[in-house]
Amino acid sequence: MFRSFFPLLLLQLINTCCASERWRQSPFSRPSFRINNPLDAALASSVSPPTVAVNLPQFIDMPLDHFSPHPLSKTFKNRYWVNSTYWKPGGPVFLFDSGEQNAEPLLPYYLQEYHGLSVTMRLARRYNGLAILWEHRFYGDSLPFTVNENTTAEQWKFLNTEQALEDVVFFANSFSTPPSHTDQPSAASDNKDSSSSSPIKRFPVHPSRTPWIMLGGSYPGVRAAHLRVRNPSTIFASWASSAPVQAEIDMASYYKAAERSLTRNCSADWVAVTRLVDETLKSSDVNRVQEMKFELIKARLGKPGGDESAAKGLTKEKAAETSNVDAATVLMDPLDFYQYYGFEASLLPFCNLLETQNFTQPAFEGGVVAQFGIEAGLKAFLTAISELDYDSIPGNADDPVQDLSWMWQYCSEYGFYQRGDPTNPLSIETSFLSLELFQQQCNQTFSAGLPPQPRVENVNKYGGWNMTPSNVLFTNGEFDPWRTMGLASIEDNSPKRTPSVIIPKCNQSPTFPSFFGLTYPSMVHVSDLRVLLTPDSNHTDFKTVGFYSPVSQQPFFTGLGLFEMALDEWLPCFGS
Repeated sequence: MFRSFFPLLLLQLINTCCASERWRQSPFSRPSFRINNPLDAALASSVSPPTVAVNLPQFIDMPLDHFSPHPLSKTFKNRYWVNSTYWKPGGPVFLFDSGEQNAEPLLPYYLQEYHGLSVTMRLARRYNGLAILWEHRFYGDSLPFTVNENTTAEQWKFLNTEQALEDVVFFANSFSTPPSHTDQPSAASDNKDSSSSSPIKRFPVHPSRTPWIMLGGSYPGVRAAHLRVRNPSTIFASWASSAPVQAEIDMASYYKAAERSLTRNCSADWVAVTRLVDETLKSSDVNRVQEMKFELIKARLGKPGGDESAAKGLTKEKAAETSNVDAATVLMDPLDFYQYYGFEASLLPFCNLLETQNFTQPAFEGGVVAQFGIEAGLKAFLTAISELDYDSIPGNADDPVQDLSWMWQYCSEYGFYQRGDPTNPLSIETSFLSLELFQQQCNQTFSAGLPPQPRVENVNKYGGWNMTPSNVLFTNGEFDPWRTMGLASIEDNSPKRTPSVIIPKCNQSPTFPSFFGLTYPSMVHVSDLRVLLTPDSNHTDFKTVGFYSPVSQQPFFTGLGLFEMALDEWLPCFGS
């Protein structure tokens, strides 16, 4: 769930949004898929497709520790949902992984196609498949322990990459093989997997007989790729959208996507103002530092139309109490919603205000600073922040469980510390966001149990930038901040691999450095796993549901078409 993944969530904690927080702590007939399996005839005669209420959660007793000598001695309830509307015996399973978030809000959009379409249900319809929405351990209602500031290191240790991946394997292998004639499925639904009406007992979709196809975007996309590498006998194919498969402690590259999308003049002014603020706050001139902090905080408190009433009580003495990082990150307020809404929706209004000095001057190609000087550039920048009033934009509501659980994950294994890079001449991110600051935040939040730094090797052992799994589609947005850690990365330290839409043969890995995938022009994070056809309140004011960018409908249809063509090639070889 990567918003600004400050790491997929770190910037959620520092930015007050898979969306916005501050440092203050995404009429043709369909072929009927059939596996070439001798059991099909028996299945067709003995099983009638059951109906499961898609709005009722199901639970499986999940081992807390899959790798203990007695894994079933301690379990917790792991939540999931099933939609069997299109399922017919022999059809595949399409598992949509919700990743680091409460899965319940995703249910209407990904399993019921509320106000739009989802890849989960479109694929289930095309291939007579069973659709499943899966919730990750330590999120939503899948909690082995209460998650809060009192959660202990002894409890947090069960939230790691291997345990969470094995959850999916355990779940898939818990499903039945073909039932006997005396064990007919029931249409009733129940919330406990011990019931005879449990989907696990009622649907004969064990991965030894049925292809399981995993779908996910952002961190769930990483998991979809990992499981195809790690457990190819369980996960037959995957679609990994916007998946940052390379875990890096240092992710100074995060804001490079936004930098690349900016107009030339806006970029030049942003870089110049950021450099000015950083240099001023680092100086020994107390009065100058105090004045800069006062202007920055006043801009954040400002309202449209030059309304400064909210800053009435602000004094320079009070402003001086603000830390350097809190003051400097005011300049990053316009980036709050970039990850899912991109340049045109989230940054262009700001750039227009900046470059026209609140519509009082024509825009100049070289920018305000080049034309009028740095002080004019700073004033125009801070006026634009006040006029857009980012503090009044609600964004997505905060989820303390989600924030804390994801923070444990990136502090312990994933890293993704989105620091400022003072060596980057085009940086629009303050250098006060340092690696040391990120690690300090981790250590302060979790007083025990963390390694000295994130163990990214636990993630990258599955290949990272160099992975070449078979039967996996990788998709990315051109300006997605997380592309920098994905297979389509163009960063200097990446292998600069090339996506290809040529569908590899079933179970055959693409030839490195090529990989099977595509990059959507001008798109951002997870643009393709569903499409909103009817606007609703969950996608206004820069809100979104799940990891989904609602700015364009085209990627959904493009990606879905390519993945369907791939499945048409791959599915007939299942079991061969």
